[in-house]
Amino acid sequence: MNEQEEYRVLARKYRPQKFKDLVGQDLTVQILTNAIINNRLAHAYLLTGVRGVGKTTTARIIAMSINCQNREQNNSEPCGNCDSCKAIRLDSNLDVIEMDAASNTGVEDIREIIDNVKYKPIISKYKIFIIDEVHMLSKSAFNALLKTLEEPPEHVKFIFATTEIKKIPITVLSRCQRFDLLRIENKILNNHLVDIINKEKIDIDNSAISLIVRAADGSIRDGLSLLDQAISNQNLKVDTKSVAAMLGLAEREKIFNLLEKILEGNSIEALKLYKNLYNLGADVIMIFDELINVVHFLTQIKITPSIKDDIYIPEIERSRGLVLSSNISLNNLNIIWQILFKGFQELQTGFHLFQHGEMLILRIIYLFDGNTPDDLLKKIQKEEQEINKNKITVEKNIQDDVNNKILNFNKNSNKDKRNNSNTLIKQIENYRQFVEMFFLNREGMLHSKLYNDVKLIAFKDGELTINISRISDKYFTKNISKLISKWTGRIWQIKTSSSNLGKSLYEEDIINQQKEIELMKDNLLVKKILNAFPLTQIHSISDLTDVNSNEEKVYFNIKKEK
Repeated sequence: MNEQEEYRVLARKYRPQKFKDLVGQDLTVQILTNAIINNRLAHAYLLTGVRGVGKTTTARIIAMSINCQNREQNNSEPCGNCDSCKAIRLDSNLDVIEMDAASNTGVEDIREIIDNVKYKPIISKYKIFIIDEVHMLSKSAFNALLKTLEEPPEHVKFIFATTEIKKIPITVLSRCQRFDLLRIENKILNNHLVDIINKEKIDIDNSAISLIVRAADGSIRDGLSLLDQAISNQNLKVDTKSVAAMLGLAEREKIFNLLEKILEGNSIEALKLYKNLYNLGADVIMIFDELINVVHFLTQIKITPSIKDDIYIPEIERSRGLVLSSNISLNNLNIIWQILFKGFQELQTGFHLFQHGEMLILRIIYLFDGNTPDDLLKKIQKEEQEINKNKITVEKNIQDDVNNKILNFNKNSNKDKRNNSNTLIKQIENYRQFVEMFFLNREGMLHSKLYNDVKLIAFKDGELTINISRISDKYFTKNISKLISKWTGRIWQIKTSSSNLGKSLYEEDIINQQKEIELMKDNLLVKKILNAFPLTQIHSISDLTDVNSNEEKVYFNIKKEK
């Protein structure tokens, strides 16, 4: 055979043959080795984890270890040289039976195992059944296995491997010892690849290794497969540029460009970039899958800024991600992610995918009223400031106008009473004046209830809508209607409502007073007083007028906190 025919891919060439060779699974290895040394073996093991972390490899090492003919008593490692170890390595051991549940899903396949269980091993100590992707078994197949799995013969061991632990019935899980194989950390995976690269004498850039580690996403097998592909792609030296092109990172930059135009609100350029990606052969679903990943990456930068220093993330992604994330809020990123995710689900069952993708892009852009999503928030904040400023001015003018009208009303009322007791006020301009009528006519109880307990819903001259849920007097509306009609010389319609949108005069005055206090805190003199007496607070504000000078003066009652 020539060298090309003898070549084995790196994932198979460097497949672990002993527990010490397993990478990144220290806890699992420790438990298993202790169990083997102390002869505390379970009858069934369940290995779960993502693809390429060593589930099937671990199962084979367990089988080699417990069936090894030359294994030392206080050592869990298989010798690797006995007939049993060699046969397992070559997949020719009659006592270690591997089955792929993905292609053997039925009851009949499980019945073959059950029939085989009663026969003792031929050359080894245990008969071991390794079932890969066990979650693919049918419900009937699982049920057929239950009894044997619960009480197998002493010479039988089951080892299951799966990537979908949630699909396995709880009745099976309860009969197995479960081991969760972890994703391999980037640093550990990087060191493992570097070790293999040194053994293979491969000339490769360190940054290219980092790209492969990131793309592997915690899977050793994926990392070795990508390294194999990178070596095949370059004859002399594997550089960062070739690896980036192999992994499609050049396309990732185009995804960043597309998202940038979307965030700018530039619909024409965004749709143009989207169409270019489509014309280059990119799948619509994959485009939006990448957009989701990029938005998630921007969110990660927002939450954990230190991620920008992660060497396993390409420099261009870190720099572009940092710029984009600084121009958008976390809340808007969350909204965009939800739109993309919902759209991604729609694309799974859609028909006109390209058009659907265009509408998703426009959905994000025109969700916001501004050049960028954050412009909406800035605009709202600016409008709120203007509204609050105008509201304070209007409220002050209204209050001054009301006070003047009430003063004139009082003067005219007293004058009319002196001149003609039969003269009546014909018009009431607002609810506060309405309530004041009861005070002027010495109806103290009704005035108190109208001021403190009644919530105004709607008011116009001759008609009043109020919420009297706090009033227990069932004749309350009848009494106030009768009196106000008498005083004004016209019939008033008093309606009741259960709405809670209104406020009582007392509540309005409290709110207005708090606003005045907040405004007064900006007064230079008040600031000096508060700074001089740090344990004090403004309790109330009295508006007094000097008759002689006509100058308006404000006095403060400052209450010391206990």
